[in-house]
Amino acid sequence: MSKIKMLVLSQICLALVSGLFLGCGGAKKADTPKADVVVWHWMTDRQDAFEKLALQYLEETGIKVLFETYAPTDVYKSKISAAATANLLPDVFNPIADKKEVASYINAGYIANLTQDMENDGWKDEFFAKALTQNTFEEGNEWNVAPGIYAVPLDVNSLMIYYNKDLFAQAGLDPENPPATWSAFIQAGKKLRDANIQPFVSGFGEGWLIGAFAQSYQWNLFGRDGVLETIEGKIPYTDQRWVKIFSLFEEMKNNKLFASGVVTMVNKDAERNFAIGKAAMAFNGSWGVNVYLSMNPELNYGVMPPPALEGAKYPLLMFGGEGSSLFVNEKSPNKQKAVNFLKWLTQKEQQAFLAKATLNIPSNKNVAGDLPPVLKTFSENISNTFESLPKIESWQVTNFININLQSVIIGERTPDSAAKEVQDEKERQTKAGR
Repeated sequence: MSKIKMLVLSQICLALVSGLFLGCGGAKKADTPKADVVVWHWMTDRQDAFEKLALQYLEETGIKVLFETYAPTDVYKSKISAAATANLLPDVFNPIADKKEVASYINAGYIANLTQDMENDGWKDEFFAKALTQNTFEEGNEWNVAPGIYAVPLDVNSLMIYYNKDLFAQAGLDPENPPATWSAFIQAGKKLRDANIQPFVSGFGEGWLIGAFAQSYQWNLFGRDGVLETIEGKIPYTDQRWVKIFSLFEEMKNNKLFASGVVTMVNKDAERNFAIGKAAMAFNGSWGVNVYLSMNPELNYGVMPPPALEGAKYPLLMFGGEGSSLFVNEKSPNKQKAVNFLKWLTQKEQQAFLAKATLNIPSNKNVAGDLPPVLKTFSENISNTFESLPKIESWQVTNFININLQSVIIGERTPDSAAKEVQDEKERQTKAGR
């Protein structure tokens, strides 16, 4: 039995019970007119824009494209898994998975290699390089996937620190010159606290978000080779550079920068906290531009990269580059029609329309100059996001890192003991062959 079938078999019953094949979540109806290309997606905020573009494409080409929305994402992901097992995948979809799981879909024959199409007429040259690399498999990758590009990026994102310019000014800070170094960041936090302003908030109850913040400093201290060597077990997590990373969170705690309850806070609550002016800084993704507009259109804010460590050997990079992507079903009889539509969808005019309608950074780099100021800042920093690596850390070790970062914030672990906990888990997973 293939890995992908093993992966999804456990979800098939849930899919059937939930009525996924009947189209729960406001999707497919029994009387839906036949479409040439069917796209399953989870992006509820973009459905209207997608439908307008599909109508435009129909008028231009006579090809009918149907966008079907399934939400929330756990429902969507289960539907994709169940459909793969039953060979009922649509022409275009996204498994919403990490690289290891995407590799399983590719090796099972469910995802098309788009390299040749991308190279035709210079299509791949229109994208931000980082947008493509997230779903590109290199020669010698650990999952034995044939090298190539396997998805079409619709947009890109990155995570930076939003800051409230009015609250900065209130605390005597220059709202046009946010802190660029770690020591300046800590001092800014102290000034905000002295002015009775909560300095920093983020949804650090969500492990991936606290982990993303920490990863910037892993790249800052280790560089690409050091990050890979850590994944490979050549550098232990007890290395003093990792202890330093844990100590950054302790320093923020000791200087009272964190919002109360930050380690249990989901990002939606953190976003609301920042939007209503209860915190001066928030670590969040580029999607926050749309979120904050809906929560508080009058919010006066800017964005800045996470502050770099003085004396660090390598550049500080940020989590990002990866956004929403669409994969083509290798087994679809409409495969080429699907590719042609996605190529049209990612051209400058259509990308500009999506950017304006959804306030996301378009994957087509030629549109970046027409973005609003904050989104333009995000787009200019896409080149400073993490590189795609041929190996990834096990989810068990990654989870231990995130949990121990949270433990440091609440004082349950010291940086040294947190690093040792992670290393112990790394050794357990290595012995288990993961």
